[in-house]
Formats: sequence, structure tokens, C-alpha cells
Amino acid sequence: MPKGTLDALDQAIIAALEGNIRRPTQAIAEAVGATPATVKRRLDRLQGEQIITLSPLVDLRAAGYEYLLIIGIRVKQLSPYRVAERLGEIPGALTANVTLGTQDIELVAAARDREEASHLLAETLPAIDGIASLEAALSLDVWKFRSGVLDPARVSPKSRPSLLDALDRQIIQSLRHTARKSNRAIAAEIGISETAVRNRLARMQKNKQLNFEHVWKPLGQKDIAAFVGIDVKSGDATAVCQALAEIDSVSFVTTALGRHNIFCTINVDNLETLTRVLHERIIPIPGILSTRPSHCLDQVIHQLELGFII
Repeated sequence: MPKGTLDALDQAIIAALEGNIRRPTQAIAEAVGATPATVKRRLDRLQGEQIITLSPLVDLRAAGYEYLLIIGIRVKQLSPYRVAERLGEIPGALTANVTLGTQDIELVAAARDREEASHLLAETLPAIDGIASLEAALSLDVWKFRSGVLDPARVSPKSRPSLLDALDRQIIQSLRHTARKSNRAIAAEIGISETAVRNRLARMQKNKQLNFEHVWKPLGQKDIAAFVGIDVKSGDATAVCQALAEIDSVSFVTTALGRHNIFCTINVDNLETLTRVLHERIIPIPGILSTRPSHCLDQVIHQLELGFII
């Protein structure tokens, strides 16, 4: 099979992983009608060719990050691609997208405390060649991340998971290359019992510190993404966030302090759909005063491990 291509069996295997990327090979084989050996070979190829990535998602707050910054960057003299690559070297940089819109780059970065956030904005970023200006926003309450949607009737946006301890972090580190590593292999690597690994993984998932639900498929040439900054009427932010979170193609929603009242991201497969989602689903939401979309031309960096578990 040509490198980078998917057939019906590949697609069935990927679909069988959604919701639990640690699903046993035997169970996947039974679901897709193939042998376990075939499923293992296919998974090895899909990961080896970077068609999919099977990594655990760790909640930013559980990992000790207090601040999430959404930073619009204007570039001068240098290519925005070169600048975005430099941004990938910054600790805490989660995503950097070269965009078409008001900003040349949209950077999403995490900081552990106020001092770290201040240093990033006042010293680290201005020192990078090619950056002409910054326009920052601070994420306040995250209402949606990937498939997780906040239910305000059950939990407050301000609810947060407890911090991971040192042994939790060792287990997660062991799973970074692939979340499908067995509990036995993790236990042997870090020197604890298989039961301890199993119990800690169950506890971290129950406490929303960690999950294994998402198959990451890198942004391809046929995928279209956009950042949208949204300003709303006073008092309408909650209702707008709830409405945005109900749109399947919207993968991230947060209220913010700074550039806009709300930010969301849209992920679709063509520009026509992007236009339709923006003009037929988002702009008509009651309470929205204005939108400022930025079309993502290229995702230069994307850190997979950290996010929000809602």
C-alpha cells in the first residue's frame, strides 16, 4: 500500500479506537473483522507513517499550568513560517498556526504562573526576530475542548482537577510515545506493580486528569481550520458559549480577557463548509456583536499531550 494512504480496514481500525485508544487489539480485531496480528501491523504502520498519533491527553491544570494565552502575532521582514518554527522552541507553546487574517500567526501557549506568563509576553516573544507586534488574550473559562463539552448544570467552569504527583507523571511519561503500551510494560519500566499502574490510570481518568479518548490525525492538506475571535453583548457570554459548544465542527470554546470576549476554533474539510458554519451557525447566535476569523494556512507546531478534560 502506498505510504500515507488509508483503505477501508485502516479507517475501520481508526474508528474503533475513538473513545479509547488503549482498546485491546483483540477487541479491535473482533470489531473490524480482522486478525489481531493484522490489526497490530496496521496500527504500527499508521503510527510509524504519522497518519495517526495515539497519545494520552493530560489536563493543563492537573499538570500545573494556571494560564492559557491566545496570542496574535504580526510579522515583519521574515517569513511567518520561520517565526512560527522559532515559537515551537518556547516552553509552554502548544500550537502555532500561520494564518490569513488580522494576524500572521496565532500562538496558543500555557504558563505555570503569572510571572511565567509575564516573562513570555514582555521578554521571550519580543526578543524573537521577525515579530512586529503582539495582541494577547487570557483564556478564562473553557467550555469545549475536542469532544468534551461543559455541562454547567453539573459542574462549574472554574472546577479544576487536582495536581498530578511525581509517580503519575512517570506513568504518563512512559505513555508519551504510544498510549497503547501495556500496564505490564509500564510497571517494568518504572519499577512498580502492574496493579499500581492500573489503579493510578483509573484514578487519573476518573478525576479528569488524563484521558485516552482521542485519535489525533495531523492537519492534512484537505483539512481546514480557523480561529474566530468573538465579541458579545454584556451578559450574553455564557449563552453564546453554550450555543457554540453545540456545533460539531467547533472544537474549542473559551471566554477570554483581552482581544475578544470569546475565542473558538472551527475544523472542517473545505472552505465552503467553513463559510457556511461561520455565516449560518455562528454569526446568527443571539448576543454576538462581531466576529473576526483567521483562516489557518498551516499548523507549524501542535503539542498533543496537554489540553482540557471537561
